[in-house]
Amino acid sequence: MQTRKIVHVDMDAFYASVEQRDNASYRGKPLVVGGSPNQRGVVAAASYEARKFGIHSAMPSVTAFTKCPGLIFVRPRFDVYREISTAIHAIFKHYTDLVEGVALDEAYLDVTENKQSIPYASTIARHIKTAIFQETQLTATAGVSINKFLAKMASGQNKPNGLTVILPEEAMSTTSRERLRLCRATAN
Repeated sequence: MQTRKIVHVDMDAFYASVEQRDNASYRGKPLVVGGSPNQRGVVAAASYEARKFGIHSAMPSVTAFTKCPGLIFVRPRFDVYREISTAIHAIFKHYTDLVEGVALDEAYLDVTENKQSIPYASTIARHIKTAIFQETQLTATAGVSINKFLAKMASGQNKPNGLTVILPEEAMSTTSRERLRLCRATAN
């Protein structure tokens, strides 16, 4: 039985990165996409600059504003995010039809049998990351392994704009307790 090759692609701070790309005055500044702190809003996405203040998605906007009074709030533009997501998924389809979208900004790709006959999933992941940047001027992080769980864990290890591979022999030698510990570390 052939070992599966799974790539998990996760766009880096997707909504916030789109806003920073499209408005030069937002670049390098703490920014959230979401509702206003005056209207019981919630953070949908936080730029990496905002994350340094402990701001994260699903946080009440008023709490985010308290953590960073200079925080920039931007209303979501889901039509733009969907358009970019469609372009990214078109890139995925150059390599495989086995794409499982998780959200607008992330997907699993089974590249075991890929359209380009590229032997290494890590090579495919690098090609995809490059194509995404060339097409959108946005970065993505990729994780590669033998199943979705480990690929997702790998993609959380080296953000932003990273690529992490958990090789089959590493996956097989990792005990359940170690996987759980790694999963918890990735979630934090």
